[in-house]
Amino acid sequence: MREVIEASLRLFGRSVLGCLPLATVGTLLGQLPAAYDIAVHGRPVPLTAASLAAKDGQWWALYVLGTLASLALWAIVLLKQERIATGGAHGSVPLGTTLARLPAIFGYCAGSFVVMLLASLPFGLIAALVPMSPGQRGALVLLPVLVTAAALSLGWPALVVDRRGPLKAIDIGLRLAVAHWRRLLLVLAAVLATGIVMLILAGLAIGVFAGLAAPAGEAVQNSLAAAIMIAAVALMVLYLSAFLLVVFDDLRVRTQASSASNAA
Repeated sequence: MREVIEASLRLFGRSVLGCLPLATVGTLLGQLPAAYDIAVHGRPVPLTAASLAAKDGQWWALYVLGTLASLALWAIVLLKQERIATGGAHGSVPLGTTLARLPAIFGYCAGSFVVMLLASLPFGLIAALVPMSPGQRGALVLLPVLVTAAALSLGWPALVVDRRGPLKAIDIGLRLAVAHWRRLLLVLAAVLATGIVMLILAGLAIGVFAGLAAPAGEAVQNSLAAAIMIAAVALMVLYLSAFLLVVFDDLRVRTQASSASNAA
């Protein structure tokens, strides 16, 4: 597992300058619904079952458009990182090629949502029927969703880099996860640890810069905090993209080696 982490860090470092602007724009586009809430209500609105039911058509249109635009940009980031990893040219990835894959990307996301829903349903029923604390209930539902999401994420490189169909990409991700589930759990632990570290660093940076900007007023402090969080999320997306590409290639090579060994 150490070699996978080192390889992903190297790829992250080599791609950060060329890909960070795209990852940042993708992150911003994903915040269009939040920006709409601020424009309409004057503040961010927490996403709950009640608030989602009250959303209007404009909010949902921005959510769909922002999500698809973010995914398109993150697909371009993955393709650029794949070129860097294989020693290819560092030129731009054709936008039209990625946009043509938007229906496949949408199908992959919709299919993944259905799979996660089906995977969490039995645990949700247990949480609803068996008395337990709110923390236990949340963990019982959240952990299967996280594991299933990690397994399904292995289909993203198959969809984007290998240009597989949505269902085939989901199938590839699940098959790789089942075949190498122990390694996948280590991957999930590494990703969570990385996310926690980045959030801690972002929180420290916000605290430092907010203190320095205190004389400028609350508005400047809030703007700095938002900018730091967006940069942190963009860096996290960029690292996860590199990590996912390396893990996908590692598991695919292991699967091919195992198949060749069994055939011999």
